[in-house]
Amino acid sequence: MSKKISVLLLTQNSEKFIKRCLDSLTRFDEVVIIDGGSTDRTLEIAASYENVVIHKNPWPGFIAQRNFSIDKATHEWCFMIDSDEAMTVELADEIYKIVNNNPDKVLYNICRTEYYLGQEVSSGHGKSWWQERLFIKDRVRYTGGNHHEHLIDGKPVHEQSDKIGYINQNFRVLHDPTYGIEDWVKKVPRFTLLVANEKFERGKRVGAIEVLATLYWTFFHIFKKSWRLGKLGFVISAQTAIFRALIKLIIYEKTQIGFSSKSDVHDKYLG
Repeated sequence: MSKKISVLLLTQNSEKFIKRCLDSLTRFDEVVIIDGGSTDRTLEIAASYENVVIHKNPWPGFIAQRNFSIDKATHEWCFMIDSDEAMTVELADEIYKIVNNNPDKVLYNICRTEYYLGQEVSSGHGKSWWQERLFIKDRVRYTGGNHHEHLIDGKPVHEQSDKIGYINQNFRVLHDPTYGIEDWVKKVPRFTLLVANEKFERGKRVGAIEVLATLYWTFFHIFKKSWRLGKLGFVISAQTAIFRALIKLIIYEKTQIGFSSKSDVHDKYLG
C-alpha cells in the first residue's frame, strides 16, 4: 500500500498564486494550509480542492507557523512548498517513489528553479539551488529566524549529513515564473520589517556608516557573482543591496531616532 504524504503550505493573501500551486498538488493525499489571516480570495479558492485542509492561525512568525503546520500534518512524511511555487509531475512521482522504497534518509533536498520575468536565474546570487523540503514529520523541526534552518532529532542538520539526501535535480519545484520588480516592491515592506525586527530583538545595533556601507558593499559583492546575467544581474544586485540596507536603516531608526511609542509624537507636537 502506498504511503501517504502531507504537503505543508503557508498562506496569507496568496490569491495570485494559490491556484497554480494547488493544481500541482492534486495527487497528494493531504495539503495542510495554515493561513495567517488572508483578506482576499485565498481561502475561498483553497476550499474548492478536495485534498486541502485549512487551519487559521494568526501570524506568529515564520518558525512558529512552520512548526504549527508540521503539528497539523497527519501523515509520516511531509513536503513543504510555498504558495508562489508549483511542483512538476515528475517531482511528485519521484517523491512517492522515494518514500515507498524504505528510504534511509530523514530529510531530502530538492532543487528549486528561480525565475525573473520568465528567465531562469541559472547563476550568481539567488540562482536555482537546493532546498530542504521533504522530511519525516516526527523527526524534523524548524529553528532560527526568518531565514530558517532545520533540526533533525533536535540537532542542526549540518551535524548530520548522513541523514540528508538529495533528489535528482531534474525533478524540481518551480518558483513564480512571472516574478519581477513589481512583486519585489510589494514584498519589501513586510519582509524588511520582519527581518529588521527580528535582528533588533536579538540585540543588533547599527550606525549610519554601516547603513551606507551595506548598500554599496552588497551591490558590488553580489554583482561580482551575477554579472554574467547582464542586465538581470544588475537588477538582482541592486534589489539585494536595497533590501539589506533598508533592514539596517530600520534598525538604525529604532535605536538612534525612534520614539518609544506613537503617543510620544502626539504629546510632543499636538499636546
